Amino acid sequence: MNPAFILVLLGFCLSLALTPAVVAFGNKQMVLDHPDGKRKLHSRPVSPLGGVAVFVAFSLVSMISSIVYGNPYPLPVFLGLTVIFLTGLLDDILSFSPCMKLGGQLLGIVLLMWGGIVIQFFTLPGNGLVFLGVWGYPLTVLWFVGIINALNLIDGMDGLSGGVAFIAALTLGVIAWQEGRMEPALMSFILVASVAGFLPFNFPPARVFLGDGGALFLGAVLATVSVEGAVKGAATFTLAAPILALGVPISDTIFAIVRRSRNRLPIMFPDRGHLHHRLLEKGYSHRKVVLTVYGISGAFGAVAIAMDRLIPHTTYSLLLFLVLFGILWRWGKQLGLMEITGGDRTGE
Repeated sequence: MNPAFILVLLGFCLSLALTPAVVAFGNKQMVLDHPDGKRKLHSRPVSPLGGVAVFVAFSLVSMISSIVYGNPYPLPVFLGLTVIFLTGLLDDILSFSPCMKLGGQLLGIVLLMWGGIVIQFFTLPGNGLVFLGVWGYPLTVLWFVGIINALNLIDGMDGLSGGVAFIAALTLGVIAWQEGRMEPALMSFILVASVAGFLPFNFPPARVFLGDGGALFLGAVLATVSVEGAVKGAATFTLAAPILALGVPISDTIFAIVRRSRNRLPIMFPDRGHLHHRLLEKGYSHRKVVLTVYGISGAFGAVAIAMDRLIPHTTYSLLLFLVLFGILWRWGKQLGLMEITGGDRTGE
């Protein structure tokens, strides 16, 4: 049997076994996320420690993978991912300020860049190649901060962030594999397996949440594999594939920034204007909202895979990319994702 398949299967089994233990621990220690009747849509206290199971399963299997295949990623990469996870986990327990959370993320990102995870170039229409030099570092920081917090912002409903991360990781893994980037492909598939073992306990009605620890960690791993797999290897418009794979959380974050800026609110101001809130207002059930977002994410992922495989000319891939995001943008405006009503201003 292929060793890579065994590693992926092991990640799934570990996550599936660890998640109930994490649920029991969180309940026993009273580490619970309580509903507030505003932004928090669950009906009873739920442990937010589910990200621990995903992190441990992913980390253990990645360590075994480094032994089996040699160490494809240096120690600073795993230290960076760990710092970002711990930042979110401590926030779940101690409630950090936004500045403290951002500081922990930046420390983790610096470690990741020290380990070589840097956007070094991108392609443009006409198949031109642009090397970024030192400008690759601030672009990498922006990319990581954006993706990490996009996964966290969309984590507002049972099964939402984990399922979107599962689809995105599968998409990025397939793209990396198509491009012959086996290390990021294996990392993506290990993440897919680790999330898959967690999701049965997180799907509505959830017994456990990812928490900030899990959401920040998933965002960090997805940002890492997108840089290593899709950005460094893709022959099409370089940033299009990972942006499409993460299209739902990225677009929801952009709408949140525009919405809060237009209403002269701080960017980090929480509100009930996200995609899942608007779909609930349309009369969708919780489960239907989650499945709808999964469907959109899956469609974007399928297009990203097909674009990388079938559209070698960067001009055409860029045009397709812009058309798809234009459609999503128009739909978002119709749903009111740029508006804030009185009931949206939670102030928490």
